[in-house]
Amino acid sequence: MAINRRLEAFYSQTTYRALFKKKSIDFRLGDQKKYRRLAFCNLSIKSWAFISAENPYSIRLSERENYFRSGQLSRYLSVKNRIYVIGLGIPDCVDWPVELGFFILNISMSDAKYIGNKFQQNAILWFRPMTPIKLVWLVESTLSCENI
Repeated sequence: MAINRRLEAFYSQTTYRALFKKKSIDFRLGDQKKYRRLAFCNLSIKSWAFISAENPYSIRLSERENYFRSGQLSRYLSVKNRIYVIGLGIPDCVDWPVELGFFILNISMSDAKYIGNKFQQNAILWFRPMTPIKLVWLVESTLSCENI
């Protein structure tokens, strides 16, 4: 599917940054050196997912709309007692905005997919130690490329 390949290129050309009080950790799809990190700040983790609520189905929204959606995802994660680290999706291209997202720790792939679908995302990142970071597609037939 041509749209999948185009979107995959955008996901691959993005730095995913986990933000901490005094430092950050950057991840990229296919980066063999960094995907083997076993912990965030000495916290052992079994898995993580990077999920954003912004720009649903890759349709660009206003800053205000994205801020509201990110707040909804943050509240959802808190209500569900999910442990997370705030993150950023920083694209290499300058014509797409940085997206606020969340590194959700110790989450199953099925739970991560559920949350990604709930917040209308095309794909999420999912990671388990000693394996590459996976780009997990959530939407097959209704992918949009509007404004990208």
